[in-house]
Amino acid sequence: MPEVSTENATIDYEVHGAGPSLVLINGLGFGRWGFFKQVPDLSRHFATITFAAKEGRNPEGVIKGLAADAADLLAHLGVNRTHVLGTSLGGFVAQELALSRPELVARLVLVSTGEGGRGSERMSPGAMGEMFGLGALSPKQAARRGLEGATSERYRAENPDEFERIVDKRLSDSPSAASFYAQALAGSRFDDSGEAGRIGSPTLVIHGAEDRYVPPSNARALAEAIPNAKLCVLEGAGHLVFIERAAEVNREVITFLADGEPRVLAGGV
Repeated sequence: MPEVSTENATIDYEVHGAGPSLVLINGLGFGRWGFFKQVPDLSRHFATITFAAKEGRNPEGVIKGLAADAADLLAHLGVNRTHVLGTSLGGFVAQELALSRPELVARLVLVSTGEGGRGSERMSPGAMGEMFGLGALSPKQAARRGLEGATSERYRAENPDEFERIVDKRLSDSPSAASFYAQALAGSRFDDSGEAGRIGSPTLVIHGAEDRYVPPSNARALAEAIPNAKLCVLEGAGHLVFIERAAEVNREVITFLADGEPRVLAGGV
């Protein structure tokens, strides 16, 4: 697997497909594998880039650091303009990149995320306990509990084998515990509420109506804060809407990005 070393991090990355560039930025506790339902579809239309930085940072620098990692990787690849899709914590990173390096970001897709700040609706104590696996007797039980809180009952009932594979991947290919909690702390402190209005990239906000970790009101507030942003809320889906409703999410993403790249739809969505 290719990697690049920068001043601050060693970055593993993969590029699939060809065409306009699209960077996918994963959320808390997930690795590149989290986009297993996006990469096959999106790489038919885009040079789809996934990455993971190996070096940890202190909580105050996590989100800015990950945005810098993305920018450094793009420089290494010779990409001077790209579409960016971020999920959950990765949505915070995507916003930071759009604000700090606006010349790099063509179109922006923000999935299962918000703008942070004191005005945002926080997750309930019960949902927070689930996310961190409180009371679990083993790492696997903790991972399963967190992922159960991130998905709808219907999804788990209809896709039990896939859900178990996600649990296994969450255990085998995820950030260290130290990195996980550092990212969680950084996410809790993130506040883009005074800055989101400066995002100039055309933006699509996608959210699950049953998201317990980032309540849907946050998506509505984010879409209202970013000029001319489009909001898409999918009923019956939880925090992992991009997995639960991958076909619909991918279709929305391809259609939205195609507005800036007309040739993308030449082969169909």
